[in-house]
Amino acid sequence: MASHRRTAAAAFAVILASVSLYPVFIGLLWFWAGCGAVIVVALAGTLSRLRRLPVAVVLVIGVAALLLYLNFAFANGRSFLHLLPTPSSLAALSHLAGQGFNEASKYAPPVPELRGLVLLSTAGIGIAALLTDLIAVRLGSAALAGLPLLLLFTEPFTLSLSRGFVGTTVAFCLSVAGYLALLSSEGRDRIREWEHANPSGKDEPDTRTLAAAGRRVGFASVVVALCLPLFVPGLHTTRLFGGGQPGIGGSGGGGGGHGSGTGNGVGFPDPDTQLSQELHSTTPSNVLVYTTKDTSPDYLQIYTLDQLTDSGWRVSQPESLVPVSPRLPPPPGLTSTSSATRVSTTITLAGDVGQDDLGALPVPYPATSVTASGTLRADRSTLMVFDTDVSLAGLKYTVTSLTESPPQQLLGAAPAPPADIAAHYLSVPSSYDSLKDLAQSVVRAAGAKNQFTDAVALQNWLANGAFRYTLKAPTVASASGLANFLEVTKKGYCQQFSFAMAVLARLLGIPSRVAIGYTWGTPVSGDTWLVTTHDAHAWPELYFQGYGWLRFEPTPTGTNGQGTAYAPGYSLGLVNPLTTGQPQTGLSAGPGSAHTGSTGIPENLRNLFAEHGGGGSAPVTAKGDTISPWEIFGLVVAGLIVVAAIAPWCARRVVRRRRWRRLASHRARGATAADRVQARDVAWAHAAWEELRDDLTDYGASTLPSESPRAVAARAGTGLSLADPARAALGRIVIAEERARYAPAPTDGSGLRADSAAVRRAIDAAVPRGARWRARLLPASVLGPALGAIASAADLYRSSREPRRRARQSLD
Repeated sequence: MASHRRTAAAAFAVILASVSLYPVFIGLLWFWAGCGAVIVVALAGTLSRLRRLPVAVVLVIGVAALLLYLNFAFANGRSFLHLLPTPSSLAALSHLAGQGFNEASKYAPPVPELRGLVLLSTAGIGIAALLTDLIAVRLGSAALAGLPLLLLFTEPFTLSLSRGFVGTTVAFCLSVAGYLALLSSEGRDRIREWEHANPSGKDEPDTRTLAAAGRRVGFASVVVALCLPLFVPGLHTTRLFGGGQPGIGGSGGGGGGHGSGTGNGVGFPDPDTQLSQELHSTTPSNVLVYTTKDTSPDYLQIYTLDQLTDSGWRVSQPESLVPVSPRLPPPPGLTSTSSATRVSTTITLAGDVGQDDLGALPVPYPATSVTASGTLRADRSTLMVFDTDVSLAGLKYTVTSLTESPPQQLLGAAPAPPADIAAHYLSVPSSYDSLKDLAQSVVRAAGAKNQFTDAVALQNWLANGAFRYTLKAPTVASASGLANFLEVTKKGYCQQFSFAMAVLARLLGIPSRVAIGYTWGTPVSGDTWLVTTHDAHAWPELYFQGYGWLRFEPTPTGTNGQGTAYAPGYSLGLVNPLTTGQPQTGLSAGPGSAHTGSTGIPENLRNLFAEHGGGGSAPVTAKGDTISPWEIFGLVVAGLIVVAAIAPWCARRVVRRRRWRRLASHRARGATAADRVQARDVAWAHAAWEELRDDLTDYGASTLPSESPRAVAARAGTGLSLADPARAALGRIVIAEERARYAPAPTDGSGLRADSAAVRRAIDAAVPRGARWRARLLPASVLGPALGAIASAADLYRSSREPRRRARQSLD
């Protein structure tokens, strides 16, 4: 029996630990397949222990049973009688496992439940069950059996997955609960071994007290293990342009810090490096999901690189970070909002996204208000938004922004920029002067007449000319690198194109800067859009007085460029002589520009969302407005903990209130009115005395049943150093109780409630702060009886099982 119980406990622990794998897959098929493997391994272990066999033989039996299960579940069509393996079924299993490894290298979690991946997960859970059963039951070491459970729990972390606070907490709680149940099963078996010390069955050692104490300690340990993780924050790796490298701009350039390269402790990452890493990643990882009513959402901006140096574009030191409450400072240079539309966007960051030291948020530009938890601040000049004092993983926030569509004629007539804008955003190091002739030749060939048409000419020349989009290009980090890109290689991705247009614009006298963030992503369903690491992007922003900073798109878009990028509408439709006098066609400007197929989901994400040919919307793996079952369970657990925390405090006040209210509405019975008054005074005296004893118990000065009221008063008044008014109130309570017990007539009890409150306040002021809060939050007068009732119930349950245990012993 003992081994059977421990076998069941080991299987239960593995099933609970396997829950931690939920962020790896979309769906629950893998879980049920894993449960089947655990059950088969447990049954095989039970059969192998019917006789005393060597450990190696037990291990072989477990492996054979697991292989039979995998063969039946994944290759039964090629098996003998759909069960026994054949060379053909084993070859199919081997091929499916290889396919699973190949799929694991192609897809980023969460992945669809492809057969090869489910086979690998089922085999892994089965192997963990086999090792746990072998160590805990056959070798008799439940503590060491935690190692296979730990491997299951930590597997998502080896894949750089983060399950979010609630998910991690729930997975941890379940894993710990299963492990503690396994340890408890072993402890019970050892206690039963002590009970079996006397084979005659007479004068057996009474271990009921020990067992009850062990259950109480185990219960308390489980509660602590389940509650503590809820108050311990998790650690998340950074993926939202994270990494915290000290340098900014060109690779390896500039040393620590940002801006001019002086180390200032601000944790900006290296945008160029992170941009390259995200675009070059083999499989896309989800970054965020957002919902908006805008049918053509704007880009999501994180950083603004506004300082051009010899070693690349850099983020300047924010001169003025102002609180966001929730409005942001007005967009610089934007004075005409007649062509702007106000748009609301709700953004939810992925659960494993991280942040730099300032917590930069991706927001559409220009944002006018941001509502989020934490401490929000914004840079007045760039409107970069930073959210500190909160983890960005799983953060949900709402942004209100302006979508600008200024008429091209008005942009062409925009006045010169103010002096402060020109001084900062027209600065160009002398190393770039050699490219000025190239910039002027481009706008001359396009027949540009003003700064706006100059900007459009630069955009068209880069996007529609002889340049080709490819990720196999070195990062541009200097004037010589930029010249090589513009005049020699003419190949690159958004980093090179945005770098080039911003520099050439400054050489033509147009204030410019480079923005880093994400494109609009991919439409998923309805108003919901998904943004992945492959949507990381860089683009130039040019300044036009009256309209502020406007986005341009020099990077080739569509199927031959960055698929989810698109050019803004105000830059389209102008005649471009560089393309044989036809309106520009190489730039896309709408949702249809991205290669999305018939359902609006890019081909490289279809397998990720497990979309199959019948259409329909794809599930959103990064959390949007939906709440997962684990979040609901975590909220329920958190709610129960809050209720458990305040329940003693509430119970103490309910007891006190009901005690006095019952007396206030009490109608004493008696032959005469004097008898009724006397009965009422006796009840008041007993209530005041009971309240005093409860108060002393709560504050750590409990009384003994054998103590007289006067002895209690003397000890409390002296030990607690009560003031004279409180001593007098205490004396009146004691006299009332003594007269109610022993005298023919009690004292008047109408003032005893006020005396009780005065004594309680005096005790509260006399005891240390720790004892004071313990009495308020964990009153012993409530917890003592409750714990005693729980212990009595546990002992009663133990006693009820004792006859059946003795009957089983007699049969054995």
